[in-house]
Amino acid sequence: MSDFNKYCQEAAQEELPDSEDEEDIGDEDTCSAKELAAEFQLKYKPQDEASVSLQREYVLSLAADQGFTRIAAGLSSSAVHIYNLDAGAGKLANFSFLPPTESPQPVSICGIRFLDEGPHNILVGTTDGYVRLYDLRLKGEQARFKYTQHPEVSPVPKSIACFDRNANGRIICCGTDQFHSNAFLLFYDVRERRQMGVYCESHEDDITSVRFHTQNPDLLATGSVDGLINVFDVKEADEDEALLTTCNTESSVARLEWHRNVYDKDIVSCITTTGDFKSYESEEGDEVASFERPDVTAAIRRKRAGNFNLVGAHNQEDGGVFLLAGTNFNKGEILRSVSVTSKNNLQPLANFQGNKQIVRDSLFDAKNGLLITGGESGIVTVWTQDSSGAAGSSDKLKVKKDKKSRKQAPY
Repeated sequence: MSDFNKYCQEAAQEELPDSEDEEDIGDEDTCSAKELAAEFQLKYKPQDEASVSLQREYVLSLAADQGFTRIAAGLSSSAVHIYNLDAGAGKLANFSFLPPTESPQPVSICGIRFLDEGPHNILVGTTDGYVRLYDLRLKGEQARFKYTQHPEVSPVPKSIACFDRNANGRIICCGTDQFHSNAFLLFYDVRERRQMGVYCESHEDDITSVRFHTQNPDLLATGSVDGLINVFDVKEADEDEALLTTCNTESSVARLEWHRNVYDKDIVSCITTTGDFKSYESEEGDEVASFERPDVTAAIRRKRAGNFNLVGAHNQEDGGVFLLAGTNFNKGEILRSVSVTSKNNLQPLANFQGNKQIVRDSLFDAKNGLLITGGESGIVTVWTQDSSGAAGSSDKLKVKKDKKSRKQAPY
């Protein structure tokens, strides 16, 4: 019996609470169907879908290799499904399955990342404090990273909430929940399979997102429930010198992303736990854009901000940024995108028709114009532009661009 079939049989005996079971609160568009079609001129349709389980499980995290030839979906059970993706046809094919972590306590995925440019090496982070390295050409895990001890940190944090690897695949950084009044950034050397060091005074509450710059391997952004976004140069000698910028969102950070503006400056964007969107220049910390939950709700032409769900912020091939947003109404039926055209303006962009779930994570392949989503019904969906109802394939999601004390560093 395969690992996947064995897992499905065992999982079928369990039930996962799902927010989709909650009673929907009425919601509707703020304009007519004709006006909606005129404003959201790009129409996307599901080109292919894959169900990750025989029962209902959340897809919490998605990852793609650099060439978008392989997609990994991490589940609420800590299992990982891996698919080959034919970007030209927008089709998924089963490739591999990593079974759930064996643990006496409930364990969930806290992130997945392909380690390098290729599609073979993948990192899987779980809430029990481990990041595991798998080579998909071989059987079993190849390495395991977990915090052990540090002379300046006691007691030892036992779980992680998020992680990332840097641009050259050498370093892993993990963010922990608050533990004994502290939250930690833990660093590991991937090649030498060793713990490198820790930042232990940068955040005062759960660290919810860590993101290395996509090209600069030394640049790291971190976000926390304390509302701070910190940007570090991790090659500096100590934590105080490593800290380059601190931005106070005056909210709680849920997700970070890196962008680059028309002036070739690095931008860090943030989605807050309350569904707001904010972005800042990484060097100076100046606010670039700020949209509260009702602003984005209005931009996707929906009435009730209470149903609103901001999924992610994505970079386009021409350097623009769009927000993917939907609602929790009617099992997540509404899924739309808006482009960030200026500091104070959001422009309707695309309508994703036929959505079947509340979306929890998304990926965007700017080269091929593909959107990948995963969510609370356990479905991985590949979205492609519906040319029969769109302005033309050359218009794929393109928009006009506008203009504390710190301790020892990891190395």
